[in-house]
Amino acid sequence: MKTPIHHRRFDYQRSQLPNRQLALLETDVVSLEQARQKTGASIGYPGWCLIYHLLLSHLDRNRTEIIVETGTNWGCSTIALAQALIDSGCEGRVITFEIEPDNALKAQHNLSAAGVDGRVELHIGDSIRLLPQVLESINDDIRVAFLDASHLLRDIEREFEALLPKLSGDALVIFDNTYRIADDGEDPRVNGFLKLLQARHGGNLINLEFVSWFTPGLAIWQRTPNL
Repeated sequence: MKTPIHHRRFDYQRSQLPNRQLALLETDVVSLEQARQKTGASIGYPGWCLIYHLLLSHLDRNRTEIIVETGTNWGCSTIALAQALIDSGCEGRVITFEIEPDNALKAQHNLSAAGVDGRVELHIGDSIRLLPQVLESINDDIRVAFLDASHLLRDIEREFEALLPKLSGDALVIFDNTYRIADDGEDPRVNGFLKLLQARHGGNLINLEFVSWFTPGLAIWQRTPNL
């Protein structure tokens, strides 16, 4: 496996973050080690602001919007998603999945401290197993999903295929950790899945290289834009 490349930023104004709890957690953080201790494996800055402003530009205040996230971790990206939902003036919620109970406890604390817990539905368990069950109870189309749980090709493939029938034509699916970190013969991970995704389903794919860390890269897929 290739040596990870890190593009998380620390030289920025914390006031740029979309929620005060994120700013509080990032106070005086100047290294990846400190960031991991304060926010877990979150995408960090500028990733938080990227997904926040992306959603502000896409969510429809005339709809009840459902946002699906896999890989809650400590809830930091969940905060950015929920804050975008609130600031867009939309009804609806973020439905998020975390496999590790300890991570889920930290997430619940952060979501409460951020004041967004009322707009988040947190499921504890394996998203591959739980996601199809939860999706059965959702009647509305899903227009945003952030898939950031297991990064193995087969796992993210199963998450995406479970989600696909529920996606609106203009839905945005966001993938983290898109850099090709695998050597030949290793699981190709998210990078390999994105190649399969375009071959199977076409659509539009944008890959942003200088976002996130371990591994970097964040991609946005949309099947059919409204034009």
